[in-house]
Amino acid sequence: MKRLYIMMCLTVFLPMLLTAQQQAEEKGNLLSTLEKFSLSGYGAMNYYNFDWQTDTAKRNAIDNERFILDLDYHWTPRISLSTEIEFEHGGTGVDVEFDRFEEFGEFEYEVSKGGEIKIEQMNLQFDITEGIKFKLGRIKVPFGMMFTRDEPTDYLTATNSEMETAILPENWTENGFVFFGNLGKNKSWKYHLGLVNGLDGSAFNSANWIKRGNQLRFELVNAENFAATARIDYKSGNDFQIGISLYGGNTTYNRPKPDLHIATPVGLGEFHFRYKNALINVSGMCMYGVLGNSEALSNQNRNLSNALNVKRTPVGAAALGAYLEAGITVLGKIGLIKSLKVGDCIVFGRFDYYDTMYKTQGLIFNNPRWERKTITGGLVYKIIDDIHFKVQYSVRKVGAPAPTSIHGGTLENTFIGGFAFEF
Repeated sequence: MKRLYIMMCLTVFLPMLLTAQQQAEEKGNLLSTLEKFSLSGYGAMNYYNFDWQTDTAKRNAIDNERFILDLDYHWTPRISLSTEIEFEHGGTGVDVEFDRFEEFGEFEYEVSKGGEIKIEQMNLQFDITEGIKFKLGRIKVPFGMMFTRDEPTDYLTATNSEMETAILPENWTENGFVFFGNLGKNKSWKYHLGLVNGLDGSAFNSANWIKRGNQLRFELVNAENFAATARIDYKSGNDFQIGISLYGGNTTYNRPKPDLHIATPVGLGEFHFRYKNALINVSGMCMYGVLGNSEALSNQNRNLSNALNVKRTPVGAAALGAYLEAGITVLGKIGLIKSLKVGDCIVFGRFDYYDTMYKTQGLIFNNPRWERKTITGGLVYKIIDDIHFKVQYSVRKVGAPAPTSIHGGTLENTFIGGFAFEF
């Protein structure tokens, strides 16, 4: 009987014990896998009120600007995957926009319902040594201040750098690779050296120069021409940063059709700095860019198909831009007026200057309309460090009236109110 009892117990409880052990092992494996993931994100939403002399019909709007999810996975301490999925302006579909400022006005079709969902980044990172790291895949182009200040809680204004976003692709990413790392006795110097696919010159235009050359319109990215990029930054603690970056490459053979047989290289250079402490936040940047054989490119772009959805306007031979931004914390636990009962309140001011037709070539008319100066003032209220409410008022002066201007007006006044967050 005793043996029979033991056999019955083993028959009943042994499978239960084995199942429990297997579940514990699976749970342990799942937890071990989850520990290798990291998730973060950020976003912004803004309301716009327009009072533009250049376009009195411009309507007020609300923009679900962007929502980004960063998902990283670490196989080992030295090998990792970085991804960034971006939701811009809400949803996908087909969007039609009437652009009043290009020539006599034209309709623009975008397969995006005013927005898009895209893989902003997807790259593998290999940490060879502390001074030599390597990224391969879709990477951020190490150029300008947007490279280090892309999250809406990183900058004071309600929208990203006006000067940069007018000239350069916003949150600029391309396919390629980059070496980077920290150097020096105190690891104060950081360098980036990379090679990425080049821009598409068919999308260059008067108002935004090379901005739309970032290849996002087609399923595949043309990689006949590549571009090299280099950047060096010096940082003193967390307070001060100063640096330069360079970018250069041909664009001719990345056009949708091989319809241009003359080199159209792009070269960019910029200088930037930032100083930030508990009370003061100051940053600035100036950049200069050149485009070779811009007259030939402009002439060829005039013959492009309407279905390609590009502006087909003359392109400048050079562009120039600069900005200076400063803010001071006036209220809060670290403000001029100290209070532990409220979040930090920052008052800021900003000046932007940019001219996308700073120079032209040959018979291309240097349209003064594309020289723009903007003065902005505003307020940031941090409920907590990761949630910011922002309001600002901007006055932009364009170099010449647009065809839609009333009585030749050149001012564009814009009020923006919104919020930004990160997690």
